[in-house]
Amino acid sequence: MNTTSDGEAMDGQEAKNHQEATKDQEGTVLHSLCGRTVIRLGDLVVKSGHLRPQEGETLRFIIANTTIHIPKVHDIRWEDGKVDALIMDYMPGKPLDKAWDTLSSSQKLSIANKLYSYMKQLRELKGHYIRAINWGKAIIGRIASIEGGPFDTEAQFNEFILGDFVKIAPDMLRHYTKFALMDDHEIVFTHSDFAPRNILMEAGRVTAILDWEYAGWYPAHWEYCQALRQLRPMFDWPEYLARILPPKFEREYIGMTFLARISRH
Repeated sequence: MNTTSDGEAMDGQEAKNHQEATKDQEGTVLHSLCGRTVIRLGDLVVKSGHLRPQEGETLRFIIANTTIHIPKVHDIRWEDGKVDALIMDYMPGKPLDKAWDTLSSSQKLSIANKLYSYMKQLRELKGHYIRAINWGKAIIGRIASIEGGPFDTEAQFNEFILGDFVKIAPDMLRHYTKFALMDDHEIVFTHSDFAPRNILMEAGRVTAILDWEYAGWYPAHWEYCQALRQLRPMFDWPEYLARILPPKFEREYIGMTFLARISRH
């Protein structure tokens, strides 16, 4: 019997596809950015490069605990103590930001309602610590991100965020920003990069949510603040985002927006 590296049994066709993928044969490059590459090999994709160790296990956690459409992970390949590649299902569809202008109002509303149900499922996964899966570190920023924790309390997480100020930020701004951060939020599971480019759709329906590398348990406002940074290029996306993540955490959003102006990441 064939198995993946974690001992999970595979059927004959799945084993064949898995073997083809792990040979790193040439395929179609679907995405290449920031040191990460996604190559399609038949019904599978190989994501390789600078990967975070928790991403594969996060996908498995989401499949086990929600009905959200995401790629199934067939193998997590390690090399020199680091994740070298993820072997996953190929998910059909176009990124939502590329297909948005072709959709009718009713299709957009249907997609927004589905995404609302997905976000609701995520936010029902409560936590007691701020961290990634398997006690991984929390992450702030994306392109030039920094990691810290896990954090026992939101107050500790806030201190971590405040430590990311640019060195030339005046003490007066540091003072005001500190009082913009509260420390009494619920801790909920969070995608942390919820943006149209990470949502696939086909025939008017959502086929997958991708890129879970920044996901983990964060304060309840975190998903909102990150998603509200992703309002372009679709002019009416904010109208539908308000259905997916109904407006709240106004004070936190204003504080985090101010903080972003004097932070490095």
